[in-house]
Amino acid sequence: MASEDLQKMVDMLRRGATLLSKACPACSSPLFKVDGKIWCPTCEKQVIVMREGEPPPPELSSLLLSSLANAIYDKLREVEARIRKARETDDLQESLRLAVGLLEVLERIKRLT
Repeated sequence: MASEDLQKMVDMLRRGATLLSKACPACSSPLFKVDGKIWCPTCEKQVIVMREGEPPPPELSSLLLSSLANAIYDKLREVEARIRKARETDDLQESLRLAVGLLEVLERIKRLT
């Protein structure tokens, strides 16, 4: 465990967080409860614990949509670079089609949130 991660955990405890017996599914770091939410100090992300057979909590949808939107923004940056580099009309048209599709998905995500 890196010393900076350990320092984050110490800081969380000082601010009143509760150390849990659960570990982060992504990095295996100990999880902490802060203001009723579970956090991984190493990943710096909220963790949602679900039990088998239970319906997912409402905040999961919001987190998933936010994560999806971030991934689409990353892809839009890649497409922008392709558009700038395009020398052939076919390459430009394909990149523009891709950009339009990504923007449509972003618009749908905004309507859902």
